[in-house]
Amino acid sequence: MSIEGGNYRRIRNFEDRACAKECIEDFSCFGYEWNSEERVCYLKSRSTSGKLVAKPNTMVGFCQDDEDEVRYRLQDHVIVGPIVLEADDVPDGEECKDNCRKVGSLYYSWKPNSDNQRSNVVPVEEEEEEEQEVLGHCECISTMNELRLEYDAFSGFIPAPRHKHRRSIFLRPFEV
Repeated sequence: MSIEGGNYRRIRNFEDRACAKECIEDFSCFGYEWNSEERVCYLKSRSTSGKLVAKPNTMVGFCQDDEDEVRYRLQDHVIVGPIVLEADDVPDGEECKDNCRKVGSLYYSWKPNSDNQRSNVVPVEEEEEEEQEVLGHCECISTMNELRLEYDAFSGFIPAPRHKHRRSIFLRPFEV
């Protein structure tokens, strides 16, 4: 798979794990593409936008990290694909992600309603008010077909639940 465009750096004679590590260590990196036949790594910029297309011997990875306050979601991007469930007036992305997890979706996208876009809000300096809740549109997506740059929106991957191996129940250490 490949996402056309968005390349800002090419590194030759790299393996897939080294390519992923290079992306994670570079704050400008949004994702990467690695070609196993050519052993070439392409780092993708934060403005990457395009359709996923089949490309032989190529894989795409994204730098999303739930533990990182900047990379815990794909900021300013929506994932486009078959919609499993959608809802309007969802208060935030975490609620969107939770709802999508419940229906078994692999991806989610949230974008503010057009009248609530953060980039359209002009700060008022008179009185300090509580920040108003921004309502938005949530989509739960089964397959990623495209990644589209869209300001004030964000998307993410929903990790599969981790199940303990059944044998772990029987292999607990003895208590003394």
